Amino acid sequence: MTKKTWTTVIIVLLVIAAAVAIYFLTKPAPKPEPTPAPVTDAPAEQPATDAPAGGGGGAKTKVTIWHTFTEGQEEYLKMAVADYNASQDTAEVELLSQPYEGFTNTVNSAVVAGVGPDIIFNYASEAAKYVDAGLLADLSQYIYDPEIGIEGFDASLKEGVMNGEVKAFSDGLIHYLPAYTTGPILFYNKTLYDELQIEVPKTWAEMEAASKKILEAKGIPGLGFDNTITDFLQMLIMETPGAGYIDVENKAVLFDTPEVRAKVQWLVDAFKAGHFKARPESGNYFSPDFNSGVLAGFVGSVAGYPYVTPDGFEFGMAPMPADTWFPSWNRGPIVFYYKDDARAEEAYKFVKYFISADVNAGWVEAVTALAPYSWTADVPAYQEYIARDTLASKALQALEANLGKAGSLPAVTGAAQVRTAINDAVIKAAGGEMTADEAWTEAVTISNAALKGE
Repeated sequence: MTKKTWTTVIIVLLVIAAAVAIYFLTKPAPKPEPTPAPVTDAPAEQPATDAPAGGGGGAKTKVTIWHTFTEGQEEYLKMAVADYNASQDTAEVELLSQPYEGFTNTVNSAVVAGVGPDIIFNYASEAAKYVDAGLLADLSQYIYDPEIGIEGFDASLKEGVMNGEVKAFSDGLIHYLPAYTTGPILFYNKTLYDELQIEVPKTWAEMEAASKKILEAKGIPGLGFDNTITDFLQMLIMETPGAGYIDVENKAVLFDTPEVRAKVQWLVDAFKAGHFKARPESGNYFSPDFNSGVLAGFVGSVAGYPYVTPDGFEFGMAPMPADTWFPSWNRGPIVFYYKDDARAEEAYKFVKYFISADVNAGWVEAVTALAPYSWTADVPAYQEYIARDTLASKALQALEANLGKAGSLPAVTGAAQVRTAINDAVIKAAGGEMTADEAWTEAVTISNAALKGE
């Protein structure tokens, strides 16, 4: 190829390159493609809801409550939820009744899987199961918030409840708030007591003596423990000099002492002798046995009075014997956390509403309980409820007589397993499966392992 030919080729290539450049420089820029809005798959139990009428522009946050309350109690919950939903436009609370049997296990599985409820009603010991896994909402950040916090919160509860339960979790945060206070009282066959000239027992020695007399005269046990053997054991432990319940720092129980073992042996012997009864004839409660006259009395929840319908005799209610320590029960909302701060905050807002004075006053009446908060005690409707001359009021008066001795126990990981272990120990020993000493040793071993997370 000649030099002239090469020159021509180069010129042609330069012309083509220039043309291409001019084309791209003058070509109109393409219109940008619209960016699709992000799509978030809501969990099954948290479906998106329509934006509230009248503005707001966003979907409401769904807050679910799972519960096992009875029909009458559920009616009050439904009313409270409906009133709350009507009062605001950022969240919608949904109330779902669940089967009582296996409820806590069902909740645990669902929460761990990330599809559980936002709120359940239970004890601080139940909440403690979830602390180490970080599955509970930190209510402290909301309670002390200047805008959405609870004014006067620190002075609202008794010291034992506030520092022994509400603020006693191992991470130092608040994950649960009590909504009502109940506890055990003594239900007794007044007709039988009058016939046998038995005074209402004020000590456990008197209770044992009364039960012996009843067994000898009528051939029936004097006392049953209506799902409360554990609470009675805790009281025996806490009233024993030199003993205690849980050493939080060392993650070990404090009730493996000769004195506590002696009290356990006393209780097991009372069951074996027939003075006390360990299990009801059917179900979990002694009220049917009591009503039919095959049991002279039982220790049960103050809220159990409606189920006491004696067949042909008069019954009475009195404080359960207690010397220096009493197992009051403070039950209320536990709030779970699903890595969604907005959802946790809306759950807290409902809890704040539910424990407010007027709402709380109505709730404690619905469940036949006492109010844990000082602000509720000042509500006229609550004062009128407490002062009535009714069976409910008499039951509550029997409970209130012991509240000055009420104590709390550490709400730490493993606390729920400790409760189960000591209950099982007495049942096994009373049934002859093990000696009282062997059963208590097993309970101590199981408890210590649970407290250490083993």
